[in-house]
Parts: sequence; C-alpha cells; structure tokens
Amino acid sequence: MLPQVMLGGAWLQTLEAGSSGLSRELLQRQAQEAAATQLGLKGPPSHCLVHLHRNCIPQYTLGHWEKLESATRFLAAHRLPLTLAGASYRGVAVSDCIESGRQAAAQVLGSAPHS
Repeated sequence: MLPQVMLGGAWLQTLEAGSSGLSRELLQRQAQEAAATQLGLKGPPSHCLVHLHRNCIPQYTLGHWEKLESATRFLAAHRLPLTLAGASYRGVAVSDCIESGRQAAAQVLGSAPHS
C-alpha cells in the first residue's frame, strides 16, 4: 500500500497567501516533506499524484464545541422539538454523520441508540 498525504485547511490558506500560487511541485514537495518527517521515509517516491480539492473537508472554527454545548443547553432549556445531526455538529467523516443520525433518531424516539 502506498502512503497517502492529505494537506489543507488553515495551513493551505497560509501557504497560498504567502506564495504566487499553489503549483503541483510545491504541493508534492510539501507532501514529501510531511511523509519523510512523520513516516521516516527516505528518498523521493517512485510515483506521485497530486490533486487539489478546495474546500472538500470541513473544519470547525475555534470555539465550535462551546457553541455546540450552548446550543444543546438552549434547546433543552426551552424544550424545543429540534435535534441536531450531521457533519456540522459532531464529526465530519461519513461514519460520524451516520452515528449522529442514529443518535438523533434515538433521541426523537426517546430511546437509547443500540450498538
């Protein structure tokens, strides 16, 4: 299996702002450096594909968890018939979204989610 490197988020925005653009060569070099540092790889890869996908993985902003807890307390205190579920709340991966939906359904039905 070949290593896969994903770079982005605030790091990518900072890199883009400080350069004249994001070239494939720059992204490849950054990925190789990350792999060398984190995985201890020596030498260049035998094969490398670079794909740039902008805004494809959401990132929560600073204070996200506090805002979420505040919203959850508000909903409970006011007994509002609203359940929060999905990538905007407790995880952006597909498995997180499935679990979020499962928990939301259990909450609406008034039962504990089954494992």
